[in-house]
Amino acid sequence: MLLTALIVLLAAAPVAEAVPPTPATDAPQVLEAYPVPAQAPFLKRGGSDYRIGRQDLLELKVFDLKELDQTVRVADDGSITLPLLGRLDAAGLTKGELEALIARLLEERFVRNPQVTIFVKEYQSKKVAVSGAVKKPDTYEMLGEKTLLEMISLAGGLDRDLGKEIIIFRPQQDGTQRIAIDLDKLVYEADPTLNVAVLPGDIVYVPAVEKVRIFVTGAVKTPNLYEVPRSEPVTVLKAVTLAGGTTDRASQSKVQIIRTGPDGKRITIAVNLKKVKRGKAEDPILQKDDLVLVPESFF
Repeated sequence: MLLTALIVLLAAAPVAEAVPPTPATDAPQVLEAYPVPAQAPFLKRGGSDYRIGRQDLLELKVFDLKELDQTVRVADDGSITLPLLGRLDAAGLTKGELEALIARLLEERFVRNPQVTIFVKEYQSKKVAVSGAVKKPDTYEMLGEKTLLEMISLAGGLDRDLGKEIIIFRPQQDGTQRIAIDLDKLVYEADPTLNVAVLPGDIVYVPAVEKVRIFVTGAVKTPNLYEVPRSEPVTVLKAVTLAGGTTDRASQSKVQIIRTGPDGKRITIAVNLKKVKRGKAEDPILQKDDLVLVPESFF
């Protein structure tokens, strides 16, 4: 009975009609692209809000159409030139905006549903120079927003012999803006208002303290060449103190400053160090390359 019922059901089933083959047409073949897999490595570089700039190096990929893949550099006028599409203005656009522009042009002329991806291989237009008293002075790519301290950190941090301020030189349409930042307040007092945002094209300059050479010789305990900050005036008494003070044989009333003038001639200035110590004589401020001579007393 079961076998007879199965045979009846098969006999009653409708037979599918054969579908005739689609006749060939002379219509041109249209290429069609499909979405790029999420794990594609070229999607991982650069941020979506990054705005393309002059001299940036771009890598263009159209999924499943290798013949359209290429690497181009943005020209000084902000444009790129692509096969099939010609010249396009790229500077100032985000990657997404440029991708959408290229996809629209390709779809209008050549490709159905093109999937265009761009990533920036070199960020030439978004660089900041950090120079002066930092450990690794160089020009650094600025990826995303950066503060002054972040740029200094990229440059290895601050070096020794710092001045009292950090200077940012910022290009403007009518010249260059000079922004001075108090170093002590920024670093040691941690004033957040001074940790300003750095912009592409800025030059961050950390001046090293300018030093003045002073020679101290004669009847002092450690005669030597001393370097002192120019911003901190050095007097004769301070110079002698730097040299360890006078010896027992020093003739403190006959100290001399030997100075070379602009014309190359030597000038000798007498200083009575005894009176200076008592506050009865002026303590002269030394100049660059002055020599302080403390003679010995022989009686």
